[in-house]
Amino acid sequence: MPDPAGTAPPHATASPWLKLLAEGAPLAALEECRHRLVAAQEPETHPAVEAEARRALHVHALLEARTRQAAETAVLNDLARRLAALHAPQDVLDEVAAQARRLLGTDLSYIMLAQDDAALRIEVVDGSIGSALRGVELARGVGLGGLVVRTGQPHWCADYLHDDHLTHAATVDAAAAGEQLRGILGVPLRVGEETIGVLLVAQRVPRTWTDHQTTLLTALAAHAALALHNAELFDRHQRTTAELRRRAEADRRAVALHQRLTHIVLGGAGLHAVTDALRDALGALGAGITVLDAHDTALPTGAAEPAPAALATALTADTGPPASCFTCPADRATRLRDTPDGHWALAPVVVADEYAGCVVARRHQPFDANTVRSLETGATVIGLVLASERAATEAERRVRGEYLTALLDGTTDDAVLLRRARSGGIDPAAVRTVLVLDGPQAGPAAARAARHHQGWSVEYGGLGVALLPTTSADARDRVAPEPVTAVAAPADGTIATIRAAHRRARSGLRLLHALGRTGAAADSDGLGIYEALFSNAGDGALDRFVTATIGPLTDHDRAHGTRLTETLDAYLTHTSRHTATAEALHIHPNTLYQRLARISTVLGEGWKEPGRAVEVQWALRLHRLSHRLATPGSEPDPGTAQGAHGEG
Repeated sequence: MPDPAGTAPPHATASPWLKLLAEGAPLAALEECRHRLVAAQEPETHPAVEAEARRALHVHALLEARTRQAAETAVLNDLARRLAALHAPQDVLDEVAAQARRLLGTDLSYIMLAQDDAALRIEVVDGSIGSALRGVELARGVGLGGLVVRTGQPHWCADYLHDDHLTHAATVDAAAAGEQLRGILGVPLRVGEETIGVLLVAQRVPRTWTDHQTTLLTALAAHAALALHNAELFDRHQRTTAELRRRAEADRRAVALHQRLTHIVLGGAGLHAVTDALRDALGALGAGITVLDAHDTALPTGAAEPAPAALATALTADTGPPASCFTCPADRATRLRDTPDGHWALAPVVVADEYAGCVVARRHQPFDANTVRSLETGATVIGLVLASERAATEAERRVRGEYLTALLDGTTDDAVLLRRARSGGIDPAAVRTVLVLDGPQAGPAAARAARHHQGWSVEYGGLGVALLPTTSADARDRVAPEPVTAVAAPADGTIATIRAAHRRARSGLRLLHALGRTGAAADSDGLGIYEALFSNAGDGALDRFVTATIGPLTDHDRAHGTRLTETLDAYLTHTSRHTATAEALHIHPNTLYQRLARISTVLGEGWKEPGRAVEVQWALRLHRLSHRLATPGSEPDPGTAQGAHGEG
C-alpha cells in the first residue's frame, strides 16, 4: 500500500544505487542516476535522495580506492618479481627509477646512493632533460636527499629551490635549476637499520605530496633496497667466484710451471729450456725474455729477446742497469717498469746470497702479482742452473787442471795419461802448439786463448800454459795484445812432444826476458839464433867459445875489480865511437882511451880486426845473456799447478 505521505520506501531509492555499484558503474553514471531520481520525486523527498546519493558516491570512492590499491599492489608485486630477476646493480637502479616515475606519474625520478666518504651521489636519473643531475655529489644533510638520509624518514617539498627549511648547496641547486625541479618527494632506501640511499621523484611544477603517494613510494623503495642489496650480494659473489677461479687457474699454471722447471733442472737442461718455460707461463706474446749475468751481459738462451734499443731503455729507466738496482741484498725485489716499448719486469738472480744476474721480461700486458711470482720462480731456477753450471765447470776445470799438470810434469806414465784423457775432456792428439805465458794476467790470458782456439789451459809452475789445436804463429798472434810475455812452441800431438814443446817454450820465455823483450809474444822459431844456441848450451860449447874469445878479459875483471868487459861491450855496441861510448859509460874520454889500451894489452891488438871484432862482440853478447839466464829468480821453478783449470 503506498505511503500516505507519498515517500517511497527505502529499497525503492536504494536499489538503483546498489545495482550501479555492483555493476562498477563510473562516477558519471551515479551522478546521472541522482539527477534522474531527483527529477522524478517530489521536492520533499529530495533530501533523502541526496543522502542516498552521497552514500553511494562514498561507497564508489571506497571501491575505487580499493581497486587502485589492488592495482598498485599488483604493480609492486610484479615489480618485486622483476627486480628479483635482475642480478646487476645498475640494472636494478635503472628499473627502479623507471618504475617510480611511472607508478607516481611524475616528470622525473632519480636515485642517490651513500658513498664510503659519507657523501651521497646521484647514480641514475630517469626522465632528465640533460646530464646536470647525474654524478652530482652532496654531503649528508644537504638538500632533500641529505635530509632523508640524516633522518631516515621520507620528506617532501612543494618547491625545492624556494624551500628555506632545507640546507642548500650551490652545485646541487644549479643541477636542480638545470632540470627545472620544483616539487620533490624522497624516501629512504633501507636495508635493515642502514640507509643506503634515497629514491626521489620530482615534478617540474610546484606540487603537494599526499600520504598515499609517500606510502606508495616507500613501498617501492623497500622492494628496491632489497633488490639492490641482493644484486650487490650476487655481484660480489660473482666477482668473488671469478677471482677464485682466476686464482685457481693462476695456481694451476704456477704448479705446472714449477713441475716443468723441476723436470728441466733434474734433466740437466740449460737456460734455453728455462726461458722457453717462462715465456709460455708469462704469455709474452710477441715479446721476449733476456737473461743477464752479474755484469749485465746478455746470456745466450735461444729464446726471442727484446731489441737491444728497447732493452737498453728498460735497463736504464729510473735507477740504472740491473747490477746497480740489486746491489743491496735487502732490496732485491722484482722491479716493474713501463716504457713506450711495453711493460717490463726485472727479477734478480741470486746464487749463495750473491747477485748473479737478472731476468728481464717484456709483455704487451701489465705484469700482475701472479706473473711476477712466475718470473721470480723462473729466476730462482735460473740461479740453480747457473750454480749447477758453475759447479760443473769448476769440477771439469779441476779435473782438466790435474790432468794437464800430470801431463806436463812427467810423473805419470804416458799410457795412463792417454786413458785418463777422455775423462778430462782432453785430446792430446789434437795439440799442435804449447803456449807458455808469464805475467800477472798469465792464467786468464791462457784461458782466453784456450777458449778462442778450443784448447785447454792450466796454471803450472806460476806460469800460464795453453795446449792448442792450432799453429804456433796463430797462438802468438792471438795472445800478442794481452799484457803478458808469451812464447809458443810447436808439438805433434804426442805426449813426448807436448812436454818437449813446453820445455822449449819455457826456455824461450827466459830468453825473451834476458833479451829485454818482456811483454812481447813470440813463437820458438822466431827466437832465431838465440833459441838455437841456448837450446844446446848444456854441452859447454858456448862456454868454451866465450872463454876462448874474452876469457882473459873476464878473468882480469874478476882479479882486479875492473870493468873492462863492460867497456868493450859498450864500445862495440856504439860502433867504436869514442864520444858515444864515453857518454854511455858516464866516463871521461881519456878514461875510455886508458881502458881500451888495457883491453889491447889483455886481449892483444888483434881484437880490433873486423873478423876478430865480430867474434868478440858475439862472445860479449852470449856472456851477457848467459849471465842473465843464470841469475836466480829469472824464471819460476816448475812445480805443482796452482789454481789449475782447463778450458774446453
